[in-house]
Parts: sequence; structure tokens; C-alpha cells
Amino acid sequence: MSEDKSATRFLIVMLLVTFLAGALVLVIKSDYRVRDNILSNLEYYPHIKLDKGTD
Repeated sequence: MSEDKSATRFLIVMLLVTFLAGALVLVIKSDYRVRDNILSNLEYYPHIKLDKGTD
């Protein structure tokens, strides 16, 4: 297998693993939402303002 094919295969596998890990987080923690993350990080990012429509 050439070096290019090996690197491409690695990146595709990493993309799939990342996608599956993200899906797993959403399944395990069903209340995972952007608003909760923003609220928990306000101390670190005080310049972030919450819009009323943020899910």
C-alpha cells in the first residue's frame, strides 16, 4: 500500500471514529446542548452572550 493510500485510510478511519464518538456522547448524555455548554463556560468566555433562541 502506498504512503498516500495509508494516510488517506488513516484520516477516513479517524473521521469515522470521531463521528461515532460524537454520536455516542449524544446518546449517553441526551441533554447535551449548546446552551448548557455556554452556561458552564461563561467564566472562561465572558464575551459570549446568550441569545434567547439558542437551543
